[in-house]
Amino acid sequence: MRTSARHRAKIFCALIAGALMTIGGTAPAPPAFSAPADSVPHIVSSETVHTSVVALDAASSTTRIRYRSTSVRGTPTEMTGTVLLPRSAPPRDGWPLAVWNHMTVGAADSCAPSGGHAGHPELPRMTSGDLIVSHLLDAGFAVVRPDFEGIGGPGPHPYLIGDSLARSTIDMAVAASREDSRIGRDVVVAGHSEGAVAALFAASRPESEWRGLQLRGVAALAPPTQVARMLDAVSAVPVAGPAINELMGLAALIGYGAAAADPDFGQLMLNGGLSPAARRLVPQVEQRCYVGLTGFDSFGGLAPAQLLGPRGSQLKTDLMSILDRNDVAHLRFSPGLPVRVEAGTTDTVSPQPLVSELVQTYRRAGVRVTYNERLIGHAGVATEPGGAEGVARWLIRQV
Repeated sequence: MRTSARHRAKIFCALIAGALMTIGGTAPAPPAFSAPADSVPHIVSSETVHTSVVALDAASSTTRIRYRSTSVRGTPTEMTGTVLLPRSAPPRDGWPLAVWNHMTVGAADSCAPSGGHAGHPELPRMTSGDLIVSHLLDAGFAVVRPDFEGIGGPGPHPYLIGDSLARSTIDMAVAASREDSRIGRDVVVAGHSEGAVAALFAASRPESEWRGLQLRGVAALAPPTQVARMLDAVSAVPVAGPAINELMGLAALIGYGAAAADPDFGQLMLNGGLSPAARRLVPQVEQRCYVGLTGFDSFGGLAPAQLLGPRGSQLKTDLMSILDRNDVAHLRFSPGLPVRVEAGTTDTVSPQPLVSELVQTYRRAGVRVTYNERLIGHAGVATEPGGAEGVARWLIRQV
């Protein structure tokens, strides 16, 4: 019976665990973000980057920046990312701007893609968008790549929280365009997995938050949805092991992200919501990247049924509510905004049936969606050369 249960759990988790990888968001139809009056996004420091992992060949220059923004709790903060400029001269109206949002890497400062280096355990996830970014640079786009709040900057990373992801995305675009007059007003936004969530939430924000930039289109590659339902389905799995360890690493980030945004949830998590074994591991979320959290000496060594403590039922209910409110399916966009969604038919992170359902939800709401499916897995949705070129060409056409 033990072997059978483990086998069933591995199969089930392999299909749905990854879908927990990158969900974030805010409540349906969010109001305009309210930020302090002195929080106009701007660059506070910068340094040139030469390492080939971060500085792409298609760019004439790559700069790591720290920019002023607003935290998920409404306080002033700083965030980090990279600005890549094309090799072509700017046209009369300036280079169009693209924002590329990365997939899940973790929550620790050491996970920031702007600080990537050869041998980094998160390198494949840090660089999943490099082909798309290179095509955009070749087409004369300037590109900014935010690290997201709390990854490389102060405070915790509000993993999966759409307000935070949107703020990181929009404020980096605004800060870069304010700093360099060669960057024009037209902007497109794209992202993969967690980055797809960031792109969609940023695209759903009111025009006023873009501070004069004109959003022309958004591309979401393998955006996850219906995470609350899937997380609930595996919460009682009694075994640990391969595939399940990936789920547990993601569960750690999900809980940590919710706590970063909601202090009451954080207090519940640490005061009976988590089991003693899970609570002892919480500091690792700020010490390890995603791969490290899946280790069997970390959250990856726990079974889902071992995660919750005596107040676990309340913690689970609250988390399900947060995830449900934050589902990307609730988003709405400005009339006429072009939206592109990519799915992989063998994707076990963002299963194609759920992505297809998301697209139908958008279309019923009147959203203009271009939808493309390919026979490929989760990573390949962004990294496969033909698909990457197709996404880049679509983005280029929007401006």
